[in-house]
Amino acid sequence: MDSQEQKFISKLPSLEKNVILATYTSFKIGGPAKYFFVAKSNDDVIKAIKTAKEFNIIFFILGGGSNILVSDKGFDGLIIKMENQKIEIKDNLIYVESGMPLQKLLRKAIEHSLSGLEFLISIPGTVGGAIAGNTGTPKEWIGQKIIKVTVLNTEEEIKEIPKSQCDFFYRYSRFKYDDKSIILSAEFQLEKASPTHIQGLVNEYLGKRKNQPTKYPSAGSIFKNPEGQKAWQLIEEAGLRGKKIGGAKVSEEHANFIINTGKAKADDIVILISYIKQQVRDKLGFQLQEEIKYVGF
Repeated sequence: MDSQEQKFISKLPSLEKNVILATYTSFKIGGPAKYFFVAKSNDDVIKAIKTAKEFNIIFFILGGGSNILVSDKGFDGLIIKMENQKIEIKDNLIYVESGMPLQKLLRKAIEHSLSGLEFLISIPGTVGGAIAGNTGTPKEWIGQKIIKVTVLNTEEEIKEIPKSQCDFFYRYSRFKYDDKSIILSAEFQLEKASPTHIQGLVNEYLGKRKNQPTKYPSAGSIFKNPEGQKAWQLIEEAGLRGKKIGGAKVSEEHANFIINTGKAKADDIVILISYIKQQVRDKLGFQLQEEIKYVGF
């Protein structure tokens, strides 16, 4: 360990080295992170980012570990695991930090008889990742319920971004690719409703997701729906339901899910994704685009 590394580590006392990332991803795939830091508060997040920049170390913000594929080689930098979970509820407003799991946020909303987030039921991940990818259904998105998002921008300033400037649309926000700001928290505006009404909506969404695979690890939906089409239907029409490469397999239950049958490597997933895209393009004329993010490639 050289002196620069010692100085870097001394700035983040709880830092760990060579942590296997498969443990922290829903795919259960991924090699070691050179450095791994758990951020329990927004102050921790800010400190970790500033320290990484000070020592010119690349970093990646890790939420719930869904919708990502981590390289078998791991990540040669700092993984910041978001566990900042402060939440405040007043009337029909919810302030919540970005490391809060979506299902915990939904439970808190239901406990306070607040409706509007029921479509999140059974969706993995954290608030920050969900906002960046504008998680939801083709018609209902998390961005629709937001008042503002608080970020740490690239100049290391804390800024509030109103909903109107977040560029929310299907599976997209300004934070997904274009804006390198880090989401720290968000404020939601929901509606008061009876427990019966809320539970009815929850049951309705659960019914729509009953065919999603749960037996094997996956990263959620692999591809975005092309305009006017459903990705799973295109994959089925291309004859790819059940297609397997190595330990990676197109789910028999839902063709827009790739599952890890036990010993899948990241390369198995990458090759299968590439094959699916090629087959759907050549046979049906549609170009599928991934929802997942690649880390360490």
